[in-house]
Amino acid sequence: MNAVLEDNTLTLLQTAFPDLSEADIRALSRTAYGRSWLAGENICLEGEPGTALYVIDSGEVDIIVNADDNQEIIIDTIGPGSYFGEMAFLGGTTRMATIRARQNCRLLEIDQDDFMAVASGNPDLLRRLMRQIIGHIQRTDRAVIHELNVKNEALKEAYTHLEEQEQLRTQFIVTLSHELRTPLTSIRGYLALMNQGAIKGDSLPVAMNSITRNVEKMVGLTNDLLFLYEMHPKAPEFAYLNLADVLIEALQGARKALEDEVTAVSLDIAPDVPPVYGDRQGLTLAVRAFIENAFKYSPDGTPVHIRAYSAGDEVAIAVTDQGIGIPAEAQERIFEPFFRVEREGTAHLFSGLGVGLTIAKFMADRNNGRITVDSAPNEGSAFTLYLPQP
Repeated sequence: MNAVLEDNTLTLLQTAFPDLSEADIRALSRTAYGRSWLAGENICLEGEPGTALYVIDSGEVDIIVNADDNQEIIIDTIGPGSYFGEMAFLGGTTRMATIRARQNCRLLEIDQDDFMAVASGNPDLLRRLMRQIIGHIQRTDRAVIHELNVKNEALKEAYTHLEEQEQLRTQFIVTLSHELRTPLTSIRGYLALMNQGAIKGDSLPVAMNSITRNVEKMVGLTNDLLFLYEMHPKAPEFAYLNLADVLIEALQGARKALEDEVTAVSLDIAPDVPPVYGDRQGLTLAVRAFIENAFKYSPDGTPVHIRAYSAGDEVAIAVTDQGIGIPAEAQERIFEPFFRVEREGTAHLFSGLGVGLTIAKFMADRNNGRITVDSAPNEGSAFTLYLPQP
């Protein structure tokens, strides 16, 4: 072995076995031989006999075990300075895993027979190397146990999340059934009366108007679902927008959707608010979602306040109500699809599928904006959309 290779071998062994003395490392180096493998080659096979210990000089290898269905599972990938094969080296057992070269790699191979020949004249070397390897195994086991515990907690969290998603799915199906049943029942009733000839004359336009409103309500629900599914009803059209036009359109849309012409609304647009650069449809939908929630969750006779004002380098649009409020634990979830805030024991008291705020969040992101929520139970809510000033 030339001087350069010998120095490299000594350095590598010292890295792999830092507790061994210089004399031990030199003795160990006399049993080490360099070998190379191409990427994809198997160095060891699980279940096969073998007694060599390998130290990685360059490249990386995968540690692979076979599942019950013979599926290969990569449990770790290790690189230079790491070693493997210690269990077979110490105990003469079969290989516990398959080791496969992930990249072209060079290894130092220490054969058990060659090592024992050297160690027979230096029993302290054997004792110190075994202590080093056993300590490494213990540390590795502790790390694996810790990782398993972390993954177990992650699985528990994922399972809890799946349970929550299933609850949301069930709630959505029940809510959708309820939201569609009401207009369908009304339409069916009017059509039955019309077929029987019970609705005539001046009553006919009233019935037709009711049917039309209920059809529009179902179309609106369907459009919300399609919009949520696609999240791209059409490409955004960015332009400089007068906020007054956006807010008035959003308010009119909310009143029409909820058939609410009685809730008092104050609209305050600060004189220094500049035009914003954004997608009119998206911003209108976002603000409309705020207003609809304010209408639905506010007691009769309480006003809703809509404000637009400058906030540093942003423009803020705030919708404030005096409604039931939102518990702190629910505020992180209100932008999830189909999540609804209900008073205990009052399911379906408030109409809607629980997708408005999801759409609002999407539209805020699309317009480089952000949404904040300030709310507490029985103290009302304030939703604020912040948009960058042009």
